[in-house]
Amino acid sequence: MIKKLSKKLSISLSKRLDGNDEDVEIWAYGLELLLNGAIKFGLIAGLSTVFGIFKPTILALATFAIFRHFGGGVHFSTYLRCLTSGVVMFLILGSISNVKGNTFNYNLLFYVTLFLGVLTIIKWVPGDTEIKPIKNREDRKKQKIKTTIALIFWIIIVQVLIKLNNFKYISPIILGAFTSFIFITPLGYWFITSIDNILDKTKVKYGEVK
Repeated sequence: MIKKLSKKLSISLSKRLDGNDEDVEIWAYGLELLLNGAIKFGLIAGLSTVFGIFKPTILALATFAIFRHFGGGVHFSTYLRCLTSGVVMFLILGSISNVKGNTFNYNLLFYVTLFLGVLTIIKWVPGDTEIKPIKNREDRKKQKIKTTIALIFWIIIVQVLIKLNNFKYISPIILGAFTSFIFITPLGYWFITSIDNILDKTKVKYGEVK
């Protein structure tokens, strides 16, 4: 449905801007990504508001998205699976973030995530896919550098929040990063691929993620 709508909108846009067939395909792809992202964000924002966990959920989502953008990671094979898992996952992260912990727990989670982040950047970033593999050595190096810079900013933000004793924002920021790194590791790829295979065997198939 979203794919068809994106195609129709891009055709309409092409007529107005005198675009060619290649332009139509590029615009359709961009619109599809935009609409898919808007739907996912809308569901996450709406449901997290209903459950009273909007701020921690959005913080976890934002942190996850930053590391996901630079570091890559595994995807489900269909959009509906990606949408469903994403909404459920971030609502869970938002709920966990609302649970109060002590300073020791926050510090432990921080150092575990930091260790995982460094290890992931060294060994597995960028986490590419079959659809968009990153084979060029220079491109891979650039993504490692960008992810490292993001990790440094993340460290600074977490440490500032710890100094300010603002612990309610620390958990979602750490959990968002931890989850993003997990999905770049072989464990994350194995987990998502296993679920995909199970769903494929039960013939639960929808439109492919592009």
